[in-house]
Amino acid sequence: MGAGSYLVNTGCVDCHTNPTFAAGGDPFSGQPEKVNAANYLAGGAQFGPFTSANITPDSRGLPAGLTLDQFKQLMRTGFDPDRHPQFGPFLQVMPWPSIGKLTDDDLSSIYAYLSSIPHAEPAH
Repeated sequence: MGAGSYLVNTGCVDCHTNPTFAAGGDPFSGQPEKVNAANYLAGGAQFGPFTSANITPDSRGLPAGLTLDQFKQLMRTGFDPDRHPQFGPFLQVMPWPSIGKLTDDDLSSIYAYLSSIPHAEPAH
């Protein structure tokens, strides 16, 4: 799970954790970095009309409610008709064209890590 943790914490946290940093832990303000553990990967960041998804495990233990095969398909194609139907079936902000180039092992490692973290809710 080390590889999955590494990939998630260097590529997913900034958009899927909102706010990214806990109070007093914003390195952009010269503070020692402290990631927002309460809302870790719970989504809720706004990018214009788009909101980042909660990628923590659902009640069945599935990250973002996706099986491994569904997760890999989404990461490779960006196709997600349920998230933003008014803007077309492809994720508009998510960098899936780059992430989709990761190996199957990398995507499986990310999925395994996301499966192992606790569920979290977006900040309100």
